[in-house]
Amino acid sequence: MHDDFELYLPKPSEIFDTAAAEWGVERCESVRTSGSVVIVGANGSGKTRLGAWIDLHSPQHANVFRISAQKSLAMPDTGNVISLVAAEGDLVYGSATVERQHSRIYKLGHRWGNRQSVKPLDDFNKLMAYLFSEQAQISTKYMADSRESDQRVPPPTTKMSLVKSIWEELLPHRELIIGGAQIETKLKSSEDAPYKSSDMSDGERVLFYLIGQCLATPKDGIIIIDEPELHLHKSLQAPLWAAVERVRNDCLFVYITHDLDFAASQPATTKIWLKSFDGKSWDWDIIDGLVGLPEELLLEILGSRKPIVFVEGDNGSFDVALYRAILSNYLVVPRGSCSSVISEVKALRAAEQFHHINVFGIVDRDRRGDAEIESLEKDGIFVLQVAEVENLFCTKEILAICSHRLARNEITDFEAAQKFAFGKLRSELENQISLRTTAEIKFKLNLLNEKSVGPQALKDALNSLTSSIDIDSLYKENESLLIETIAQNDYTALLKYYNRKSLSSQVSAILDLKEKGLPQLILRIATSEDTEVIKNALTPYFGNFPV
Repeated sequence: MHDDFELYLPKPSEIFDTAAAEWGVERCESVRTSGSVVIVGANGSGKTRLGAWIDLHSPQHANVFRISAQKSLAMPDTGNVISLVAAEGDLVYGSATVERQHSRIYKLGHRWGNRQSVKPLDDFNKLMAYLFSEQAQISTKYMADSRESDQRVPPPTTKMSLVKSIWEELLPHRELIIGGAQIETKLKSSEDAPYKSSDMSDGERVLFYLIGQCLATPKDGIIIIDEPELHLHKSLQAPLWAAVERVRNDCLFVYITHDLDFAASQPATTKIWLKSFDGKSWDWDIIDGLVGLPEELLLEILGSRKPIVFVEGDNGSFDVALYRAILSNYLVVPRGSCSSVISEVKALRAAEQFHHINVFGIVDRDRRGDAEIESLEKDGIFVLQVAEVENLFCTKEILAICSHRLARNEITDFEAAQKFAFGKLRSELENQISLRTTAEIKFKLNLLNEKSVGPQALKDALNSLTSSIDIDSLYKENESLLIETIAQNDYTALLKYYNRKSLSSQVSAILDLKEKGLPQLILRIATSEDTEVIKNALTPYFGNFPV
């Protein structure tokens, strides 16, 4: 078993020239790994072409066996038994007679028909011939050894028997019946007659094909699988490749995919982000983990061609759906809490590997003061002009759109919503003032001098900080702010300072809508041909964020 593998990839600065038969190592970068390699990239990033380059042009091409994404899964019922050397040559190089010193030319011309990036593989019959020929050769030798020995000779393991073992491990309710030159399938513990291999389901056939191809790869090879998730149910993907890698631990597995779930599911792998291919050279980088961020999130970010914006909330919520409707030029990534948005945006913007990615954050205003808002914007985190994102559903502009859509009087509806909202604020005024004051105290405590060293210095810094926090003054400022908002009947200010997530659901009744009917109506409009109407209405509430 290998402790370490090495894979050569073209340097990003090197120009790809199909006329250059082989690249020297000086034009390549070495990627060392103790496991497999996953190359992930968006459609159009040059994944298939890179796989073809590794197969035919890299310094390691003689040891590479590539399984393309485009392949025929028409499985024959029987397989021919021929010379094992001829069968292997036909499968690996496309020709039964191969001059190994010219293996690249044979692969290019015979296996790929000089169309290495686009030609579909149609080699199931060749795989069957190889597996049956290998089984016949080993069986013949076993019989000869048994006749010549007085002792019992242990039966050998053929590659066909390994295929059967792994296949049945993955499909425990099915059984492969291997004959002299044919394969049948049946349900285990069933009296039903077996069915031919050509009648297998797509899943059954693709499992056989992939297992067989990987086992047929010459020793110490590099196995490239283009789109390893194709035709496979998600529940089978990880177990299949884990089982095959276990049996072929002499080989380096290179998976090329755009499926982020598959990439994230592969443990103990080196992951490479293929950024682009401009027709001349590839731009790629090794994905180094970032502390605190799950790998699947990094892969989603790297695979996006849009700028990224992290937002509060969870998938399936009204607020995240609204963000996605009006921020269609961004990849909107919900991260749950505001603290997660803030910490993760800061981490990504500080990481050198991600400096070329535009990552922003949007958080609720909550009870933040101007100083905190200004500090956050310096880190690319923008604060809404409403206390809670849910308040966006209650803005005067949005209520007018909904009233018009429902053929109602928008002035009457707004006045009723305004009266209701101010009544709610008055009923919990002291609590809202206290919560705003608490938030400001917490922010000020975060300003503790981090350069203080030693217990006495820390005590002095804390005492200095706490003595500078005038709670009475802060409380009075917040009290004046909210009382003035009420006195002036300033609805825009109310939405800016009043934290009550249920406000939009409660306002729904004013428009004769069921609970949560208001957010649902707005989302229907936002996801229809009237998206721009909602976007224009809400843009002012996003502050300095480039909507």
